[in-house]
Amino acid sequence: MPQSVHITAPWPTQEEMEKRFPIPESRKKEFQALVDEFKALLSNREEASMTSIEPEERRKRASAA
Repeated sequence: MPQSVHITAPWPTQEEMEKRFPIPESRKKEFQALVDEFKALLSNREEASMTSIEPEERRKRASAA
């Protein structure tokens, strides 16, 4: 059985990724809009599941599923 490998290098920054994979400015704006939309949806979902009193609206634990 092969041993697992743990990579401890830090995640690349946005500037490093832009240097490695150059894309047009218009495409960057499209990507940023998608990221902003996803972050907004994710934050709303987490707030709703944490503050919800109704059991059917609360997020289920992985162990309970």
